[in-house]
Amino acid sequence: MTVFARTHTKTMPDLTEFMTTQDAALKLGFHVKSIPMMVKNKTLEGVRFGRAWLVSRKSVDEYLQKTKGMGKRDLRYKDKSDK
Repeated sequence: MTVFARTHTKTMPDLTEFMTTQDAALKLGFHVKSIPMMVKNKTLEGVRFGRAWLVSRKSVDEYLQKTKGMGKRDLRYKDKSDK
């Protein structure tokens, strides 16, 4: 029987600073599948841990402040000039 050792081990990030994609989706009012795309597009900050995404609580709060008073279909949502 062959036993393979894992050579790539990651340490678990501090969970007080992160939330799940489901929690972020509920807080932002988006579908849960939109959150990983927002992390990949650098709209939100997050890390991938295994198959799961963890989203920074700070980035979610900053996004809410930035988009306060805007509707989901507001064109300013997609304004890239703020970066």
